[in-house]
Amino acid sequence: MINEQRNFQSENRLQRFFISAKALFIQLLKKETWQTLWQWGLWRAIPKRRRILRLTSQLQPLDPNAPAEIRAVRDEVFAKCCLELQTPEQQQILLDILKFAAQPLGYEQILFAAIYPVLIKRDMAVIPIQTDLRHRLDVEIGYLGHNEDYFFWVLEIDGTGRLSLDTPLDPRVETRDDKRYVIYSLGSNGLVDDDYAAYAEQWLLDAHRLTAALPLLAAAYAEQWILNARTYLTHILTDLKKRNYQVTATAIPDFERERLSLLRRLSLDRLKKRQFLSERRNR
Repeated sequence: MINEQRNFQSENRLQRFFISAKALFIQLLKKETWQTLWQWGLWRAIPKRRRILRLTSQLQPLDPNAPAEIRAVRDEVFAKCCLELQTPEQQQILLDILKFAAQPLGYEQILFAAIYPVLIKRDMAVIPIQTDLRHRLDVEIGYLGHNEDYFFWVLEIDGTGRLSLDTPLDPRVETRDDKRYVIYSLGSNGLVDDDYAAYAEQWLLDAHRLTAALPLLAAAYAEQWILNARTYLTHILTDLKKRNYQVTATAIPDFERERLSLLRRLSLDRLKKRQFLSERRNR
């Protein structure tokens, strides 16, 4: 009986080894695996790493109800987005904005951190909005229009709400002083299917080994979070573009509307002229 148990345990260990080896071989055949390994190694070699790690350590702890693995993903997304920012001041501003999340679950901070470099590249300013609601991060995003007037829109990011790339926008319009502005209320949980339990089952990892693998897993999931968050941001920016000045100002005088229309036509004419000259040179 004892010998049979030993043989069974030996066969079980051998079977687990072959299953793990097969799963590893399949993963190594994927290009994404090598990209993740390269980025993970590059991150540990760059000179900026120490400063960004110092900023990452200043992020507030997550809510006790937050999944244990999401902190690693949040820190990884924050670090990757800091690398995209040009100056330490921009990195510090991102950190300060994320601290406005009340008892964060991590998802709301991940979503905003992922889109922040895109907003900066579009010359948009971000102002955090104080809120007493838990698991929320509210920000005002402003920009200057053609007439040098300030326009803005608001993001209300809920860490408990669900969000996917197919989630339709449901904006609402409110008024502040002489301006109308759009508010986008978004969830943030579920934008990426980070099923650590399924991953552990696939690789036959126990809790200790899964914890050891978290940094590499977080690097892989962070890339997907950033991609999906920025994809959803394009939906919002497209919606804003359709609304144009009809939403961002309560009243535009007729002469101002005509001036803006003329500026757009002149810009379009100049663009067409440059394209025409470029085509002639290439012939």
